[in-house]
Amino acid sequence: MLRYNIFNMIHKALRAMLYDTAQTLQQTYFADTAEAAEAFEKINRVIHAFEQHGHHEDSILMPVIQKFQQETIASFEKEHIDDRRMGADIGHLQNIYKAARSGQERLIAGSAITKAFGDYLVFNLQHMQREEIELNRLLWDHYTDHEIQMINERIIAGIAPDEMEKAAQWMMRAINREEAINWLKEVKANAPAPVFDLLFRLTETEMPERFRAKVQDAVLATELSGQVF
Repeated sequence: MLRYNIFNMIHKALRAMLYDTAQTLQQTYFADTAEAAEAFEKINRVIHAFEQHGHHEDSILMPVIQKFQQETIASFEKEHIDDRRMGADIGHLQNIYKAARSGQERLIAGSAITKAFGDYLVFNLQHMQREEIELNRLLWDHYTDHEIQMINERIIAGIAPDEMEKAAQWMMRAINREEAINWLKEVKANAPAPVFDLLFRLTETEMPERFRAKVQDAVLATELSGQVF
């Protein structure tokens, strides 16, 4: 039986952010400061997202499983510290770029930033994979799916609305159609109407076109099936 994966949707969103930023870096001609500025905006956005994600895990998720395997949890908390250090290093490299006085110096700094972000990407992909294997195992061994969902709701309750909206945009870009249908149906059934309306609008602007209509039709069909004629 498939168990509830507390990491699934947010990790898909974070992976999508990493991939998108990495592609932008590959395409950036760093001698052009305008192109570099666009790349730096994406880099800083994804670093901020990972720092916030790590904070939510450290403050809510880790305490509920730390008692079961302290050494494992300590290793994840250390990786969160390492992640912040790597993010700060990339910020330092951006400052070096901004201080460059020639196109050649900017190209050299841009190359260093691209490599550093590649290391950051690999580190976080491996970190998230570890979480989905090791932390899920601890959660599944000691909590029911309903209890894990309640933990997730506590995490969501502590996220600022603007941060949640940005995360929802990337989730909508990253998840598959069944995940989107189930998510929208659950929100429609349990959340205030404005929350559902916001998410449904995101299907128009963020969801892949190849299955957008199928998701919208499935969610609206649920609404129609409840009407009495």
